Amino acid sequence: MKTAQTERGPLTRILWWVTWLSWAGFVVQQGADVERFSGTWTLMGLRCFPLVFFIWAVFRDNLRALIWYELILLFYFISAVEATFAYQADRLSVAGLSLVVTQFVSCMLYIRYRGRERRRVA
Repeated sequence: MKTAQTERGPLTRILWWVTWLSWAGFVVQQGADVERFSGTWTLMGLRCFPLVFFIWAVFRDNLRALIWYELILLFYFISAVEATFAYQADRLSVAGLSLVVTQFVSCMLYIRYRGRERRRVA
């Protein structure tokens, strides 16, 4: 099924950029978290694979895949909350928690408003 390609509005364009920036920051945070505990490149790849695998959905403007990506972010949220409370006064864990929350909210709002834009055109 082919969907109608519409121009992003100002709000969805801002949400698109916030999603990308929080995604990039979260991938860097995940890499730094693995490096902090002397992890291997394999472990870093395993922690970042779901983030890289689903982000193509933003490129293709695939809202259904973005919804699945939101579910994956919930697992990262649980891990970030656990790390934040396990390591006291750890800025890296707090940064990861704030980035995953920012990314979740920006993706959620992007899906909502982009869906409305698409329905308006269709």
